[in-house]
Amino acid sequence: MEPLSQTPATTRRPRIFYGWYIVAGSIFTNTVLSAAYFQGMTAFAVSIEGHFGWSRSVVGGAMSMRQMESGITSPLVGILLDRVKPRTLLFWSAIITGLGLVGLGLINGILTFYLAIFVISIGTSAMSHAVTWPVLIARWFRRKLGTATGWAVMGPIFGSPFVILNTSLEETFGWRNIIIAYGVIVLILLTLISAIARERPEPYGLRPDGDPPERDEQGAAIRTVPPVRGMNARRAMRTKEFWLFMGYLSGMFMVNSAFQVHQIFYFVEDAGLTKGEAAVTFTLVFFLSGIGRLGAGYMLDKVDYRLVLAVVASMLTASMLYLQFVTATTVALALPFVALFGIGFGSVIPTRGTLGSMMFGTRSLGSIVGLLQGGSVAAGVVGPIFMARVFDITGDYRAAIWVLAFIGALMIPTALAMGSPRRLSARIRLAERQASAAAREAGRHG
Repeated sequence: MEPLSQTPATTRRPRIFYGWYIVAGSIFTNTVLSAAYFQGMTAFAVSIEGHFGWSRSVVGGAMSMRQMESGITSPLVGILLDRVKPRTLLFWSAIITGLGLVGLGLINGILTFYLAIFVISIGTSAMSHAVTWPVLIARWFRRKLGTATGWAVMGPIFGSPFVILNTSLEETFGWRNIIIAYGVIVLILLTLISAIARERPEPYGLRPDGDPPERDEQGAAIRTVPPVRGMNARRAMRTKEFWLFMGYLSGMFMVNSAFQVHQIFYFVEDAGLTKGEAAVTFTLVFFLSGIGRLGAGYMLDKVDYRLVLAVVASMLTASMLYLQFVTATTVALALPFVALFGIGFGSVIPTRGTLGSMMFGTRSLGSIVGLLQGGSVAAGVVGPIFMARVFDITGDYRAAIWVLAFIGALMIPTALAMGSPRRLSARIRLAERQASAAAREAGRHG
């Protein structure tokens, strides 16, 4: 797909808007990463631990490092995304990730294990749907941005069944060969997928959402310069919406991560389910999160975003309160919790890129989303540690769940305190006018 300066009026519009190919690229990339690393690593970790005879803390420490590294690198990825072409960032991230996976398959001890996880985490931080793909999609969609982002973050849903496949393949070929094979797949396929990542639609004779291009008097499409839409990161950080949204995401990720890490332990030790039954609740939560991802994305296109965020916070709060008042001694009794928590957890995922664009525009969206992701991940690291500490002190999870319910409830007024969509749109237009005026003034003096 080459950039166009002019396109004849008779040129037919493509049947599928190119932005949807970018959405498909995100789905495919994150399906592979989920199978190879994010969810797939749970199968490999057991085999690696058994092969070397390590304690559980060795693998647990590596997974904690992965989480913390993501929080540190996300702001850096966002800044890079505002300065380099997305395809360049994705290409080199695929190279780093692929080499890291090959290295993981060749480890010979704890040091090389941690080094491989470190390298893979750097690569995946710039390839996952946390920052890069949502920011890119926000440049291609406006009216359908929520729907597009909701689909773009579905990769883990499609990739999670590969955990079962990984276990079977390990028995036949060994964990080293399977991990190295995933590394080769990433090096070949995901470097090729990176070519899909076109930065903006305007240089290609397109407009966001597939709207027809502007035309001159002869009916030829006019190549337009992408508008400077929105505010820079520094200005965004001076708004109350930035910090309210940061607080909202941090609170929600703290609740999500805290309970997800301890979910199986809770249902076995506090509720009395078997390990198999507890695993069923975990799997159902993850798959139902797909409904939340798509549903919340769609609703963000249709209604006031504050209402969507408040409903999502209410669902997570209700899921915690349900566990406090109902002892889920069977999977059937756990289903109301599973539905509320799973859909609520999934609903948070598409909000960063979608609402980042709605609130602040796309001018410095990479930096803004990177900062939001960094704060969210930091809270996500604290949540499981807090819940474990409360369990160690009290002997059960009840006190910790009360605190999580309280945090979830606080996120409802936090969401409602943000500015209206009309106010945010007016602020973005003002920033555009001021940026254009400053550019004209600099041109006169240049």
